[in-house]
Amino acid sequence: MPGTLFVVATPIGNLEDLTFRARRILGEVDLIAAEDTRRTSKLLAHYEIRKPMVSLREHNETRESPRLVARMLAGESIALVSDAGTPGIADPGARLVQAARSGGVTIVPIPGASAVTTLMSVSGAEAPEFSFFGFPPPKGTDRDVWFVRLARTDHPVVFFEAPHRIERTLIECSKYLVNQQIIVARELTKLNETLVVSPNIASIGTVNPLGEFVVAVIPLIDDVARQAQTTELQEAALKLFTQLSGAPDISEDLAIELTALKLDLTLTDARKAVKKAKILVKQQNR
Repeated sequence: MPGTLFVVATPIGNLEDLTFRARRILGEVDLIAAEDTRRTSKLLAHYEIRKPMVSLREHNETRESPRLVARMLAGESIALVSDAGTPGIADPGARLVQAARSGGVTIVPIPGASAVTTLMSVSGAEAPEFSFFGFPPPKGTDRDVWFVRLARTDHPVVFFEAPHRIERTLIECSKYLVNQQIIVARELTKLNETLVVSPNIASIGTVNPLGEFVVAVIPLIDDVARQAQTTELQEAALKLFTQLSGAPDISEDLAIELTALKLDLTLTDARKAVKKAKILVKQQNR
């Protein structure tokens, strides 16, 4: 009889946040597939759990997944864990889940701590929905497009950032977010937990670039900020449209379609943004 793949959420900092169920599962499985066996070893040692482990990280997940599925089909049960939080959420794990499901292995989620919901719970945002944007792209056009998408989102957004890029990201946020409220959380649930809450990005101040960061951006505060967001979007749409339409074999219609796709807009909104931006440019050049 095939085994089971348990996708187990682990603490994001404070080891006491491991659930009773997760502790039991980790003690019962045959093998633990961990993003970093050294970090998981500390968690297991804290709860006096002794189980064999195998490394399953971003760079070897494609290679290792078939081997782990074969073991589960042979009857072993495996717990998948990341360094902190839930596997597959801005962490490795999705490829193993896909491979296990394709192989007919039963997959059971074991929920627990989440940096995303932890920050939203103390954000004070009165909103029926929010989005998780993962990590900002490190560079290039994709990063610019990511910020434009962030700025035009009309509900709270949560994202992660690495310590070596947090200062740069906050500086770039100031160019796009204008008067949106921002909350920067560092080392959530850990000894040095810090929450920096600012009514707008311009007054965020300095942030110690050490530790794990989670950022929440709360919707626009006033109509002035909303107008600034619209202007940013129009400028980005016109810039991208101009680059695309200037290329050989790309018609204006195709350029609009590609602009809409890249900026996550409908075709109608993309056409309106480009049209309005062109009008503004003409008015400024008069």
